[in-house]
Amino acid sequence: MTKLLLTCGLLAALTACATSQPSPSAEASPAAAPAVAAATSAAPQVAAAPSKPKMVCEETDQMGSHFQQRVCMTPEQMEARRKAAQEAMRNAQMQGAQCAQGSGACGGPPR
Repeated sequence: MTKLLLTCGLLAALTACATSQPSPSAEASPAAAPAVAAATSAAPQVAAAPSKPKMVCEETDQMGSHFQQRVCMTPEQMEARRKAAQEAMRNAQMQGAQCAQGSGACGGPPR
């Protein structure tokens, strides 16, 4: 019974996705259609629509979970994130080295 309901639900979802919506120009009144066509043919296509920036996706591990999370960003954002992580790691290592030398920079009382 559960499989039947699941199959019917999946079939309904796929049917809903497969149906196409009428285009906005088809919804316009017939009298407005020639005006729209004349306006689009009279205006030259000077600039193309701005293209979407290329997205790069990667799977990242979540702390305390076995599931992975998909993170998508532009290559510039990914590079900035990588550099910030390197800088944070470098700062943590420098702080650890100063703390090991006994300079008191580790936040605790000096030894």
